[in-house]
Amino acid sequence: MSCRPILRDLRCRNDIVCRSCLASRAKQPLQAWRPASYSTQASQTASKARLRPRSRPNDDITRQPTREEMARYLEGLKNLRTPDKAKTNAEDFSVRFFEQGDQNRKELSNEQAFEESLSGIGASELRDDLVNLRAKLGNQDDGDAFRDVLKVMGEDWGKINSAEDVEKVIAKMEDYARSIDAEIEQASTDLPRGVLEQLIGDVPELSLEEVETRDSIPQVRINLDETKPNRRRKLNTFNSVVSRFILAEKESGLKQKAVQSLYKSYHATRPALAQNWNDVPPALWEVLWRAFSSEKDSPSSISRIARLARDMSDAKATLRPAQQVLAIEAIFVDGWESKAIENWKRCISTLGAEDSETFQDFWELGARMYCRVGDLAQAERAINKLLGRNMSPRILIPLIRTCCEQGTDEGRQKAWATYRQMRELLGKEMTLTDYDQVISYFLTAHQVENALYAFVDMMSDGRIDMTRQRHLPSVIANKFFLGKWLKRLIGAGDLDGAFSVMEFMRARGVEASPIQLNGLIGAWQRSGGSDDLEKADKLGWGMVESRLKFVADRKSGSRVSSSYNMPLPKDTPADLPRATIETFSLLAENYRQRNLHGRLEALWDAFRTAEISPDAFMMNQLVESLIHEGQTQEALALYHSLIESSKVVPDPYTFSALWKTLGANRYHIRDPETRTKEIEATRAMFKETVKHRDVFQPDGIDGQLARKILHTFRRLQDNAGFLVAITAFKETFKFLPPETLVMEMVLGTTKLTWDTPSQRSKLMVAKREIDRELLAWADFNTANLEGDRKRGAALYAYLQKKFWPAEGKEEDKRKIFVEVARQMGVYELLGPKKGTGGR
Repeated sequence: MSCRPILRDLRCRNDIVCRSCLASRAKQPLQAWRPASYSTQASQTASKARLRPRSRPNDDITRQPTREEMARYLEGLKNLRTPDKAKTNAEDFSVRFFEQGDQNRKELSNEQAFEESLSGIGASELRDDLVNLRAKLGNQDDGDAFRDVLKVMGEDWGKINSAEDVEKVIAKMEDYARSIDAEIEQASTDLPRGVLEQLIGDVPELSLEEVETRDSIPQVRINLDETKPNRRRKLNTFNSVVSRFILAEKESGLKQKAVQSLYKSYHATRPALAQNWNDVPPALWEVLWRAFSSEKDSPSSISRIARLARDMSDAKATLRPAQQVLAIEAIFVDGWESKAIENWKRCISTLGAEDSETFQDFWELGARMYCRVGDLAQAERAINKLLGRNMSPRILIPLIRTCCEQGTDEGRQKAWATYRQMRELLGKEMTLTDYDQVISYFLTAHQVENALYAFVDMMSDGRIDMTRQRHLPSVIANKFFLGKWLKRLIGAGDLDGAFSVMEFMRARGVEASPIQLNGLIGAWQRSGGSDDLEKADKLGWGMVESRLKFVADRKSGSRVSSSYNMPLPKDTPADLPRATIETFSLLAENYRQRNLHGRLEALWDAFRTAEISPDAFMMNQLVESLIHEGQTQEALALYHSLIESSKVVPDPYTFSALWKTLGANRYHIRDPETRTKEIEATRAMFKETVKHRDVFQPDGIDGQLARKILHTFRRLQDNAGFLVAITAFKETFKFLPPETLVMEMVLGTTKLTWDTPSQRSKLMVAKREIDRELLAWADFNTANLEGDRKRGAALYAYLQKKFWPAEGKEEDKRKIFVEVARQMGVYELLGPKKGTGGR
């Protein structure tokens, strides 16, 4: 914080070792390595050494002592032999003072000069430094300001003669610096934030954190006096974290990341704080509580509050009533149930008093805790306290849950009675959320009947009392009412509850719709759990069996017209709804994703027996599964069978699967004979794709499918087929090649990489070649290449030129392309001129 003047650095008041000794301990320069005696460098060095004049030692060090010095030395030896005489003649000695420099030793005149040398700077040296400093100032204003500073300090600089005078001057400097610091701090408190930030930029020694939080942070900072170094270091770090948290809270409110950082620092500092909890100020406890209790619903926040509450209890810190209630709840949730209940009982007379501000929160907490531990008597006592004050009847919901969890007839009856009590107390204020919560408790406890009655209450607004009905009324016993309930449960994620409801209603003769059960099967499959997948398979195959039974009965004629059927008695269990094409599709897609080809084959056999017209989705799943198993010929046979006999209309995904069956997309082809066969198969597959070109309308063929087709021709080196295909894409399928695809075709790869220098070089060369050809095609006018259509047309022309055969007569080339176009089924679409590739 301090802005010390430059004069502060002229000396150091804490020097203990004199400069003469420090100079004598200076490091000697490193000696160079001597060359070997047999080397030429050694002979050259020796000759130079003979010519070089030898340095003479310092005379002050090597001179012989004078007669006076020898006499004083002998006199000192005599005094050592007669110590008593030396003591009596106290004044019979002399002291010589020296100052060791870098190169020589200098004898000082007297003891005062020696003291000035020890102090680091003498009076004359200080005067010289001040004169030099004033001379170095840039302009007249700076010089005047410097003189004003010296004048304010009130010293006559010309009268500084001793080390004591220097000490006084430096003390004056420090007092003046402290006064300047105080003025800066006082002035900065009233400055706007922008001006203050500019001031801090000009004077880096100022700290924005200290200025802004001068009034708030000191109350939360831990006093570091009289602490051990290790503990002081930890507490100092914690103080910095708390200060940053307070600043961040003022600027942008409580952020989860800041709270996590604060708790991490607090957790690391707890051992140091526990050594003396009295060092923690009350304001710091408030900051920690406000931070850790910012998200009360979070499990991690509850755990932090429990830890903080225990620490505050150890520190004998005072908790407000609301904090005490939250602390009891946090301790309970954290696993200390008996201790939390004991603390709750102890606070009944204070926190639970009639006039207490925490009356409702305290008794609601007690009701929830007793319900959690299964003490219904104490829970009802706490609930009655609240209901006696006409408070929210929703406190009965935890009691309903506890009664359901008991799993007894008494618990079931009490749960229903408690629900009816809550409904009567709430009346019109009971919301759908309240109903859903209660119904979920009933379904979880397998009390489907209570759940049905509650759902009927919700749907009829209490007009129908199911407890007085012997049979399900017609407004309830139908698939539409059941569908609404199943849809609500599936949407809420209660899949097991939905299945329980379906089974409960089926046992009473109410059959669900296949659409609703298909939704349940799909939800189970999306969850991904092994148990859920097993439930989905069981329900799906149950519906398939119901479909197969229906087909068998229809073929055998065992079923007669419904007008001659005997009416079934009420509450007769109904069959599962019959599987639809959607049921088979859900199972088929799931089996394909899980690579269960055996189950998929069994499903396909059941599908054919079920006499359901297949669609493209079901066909795609079967084809994909066969391709994955390596049965490409079977996949093609299945496709042609469904297309021709069952009149299934393929979709774009069908052809994405079919192009995977070609050998060029599955393995490397080196045998010329095999390559010829694969070329014929590829052209035939393109003909099949063109035959069903209507499925790609109106948007045209997908870019990935077109890329796969063109790469197939490239791998086979079938340039004629490639040119016919790209022409058909442009004229029939509304597709122009993008620049990335053109780059892949030029480099002969399906994966452009930029990892090695050689790969980068190839890409750059190909890019320059493409750009050069495109400019030539556009007559070197870049405007002709602007837009996707124009650039796509230029790239299309470049590929035609790139793959057009260089050898042979044009007439022979034309005949070849006409024949290839006929093989690929596009001759009639493109015409003779277009079929030649545009040439």
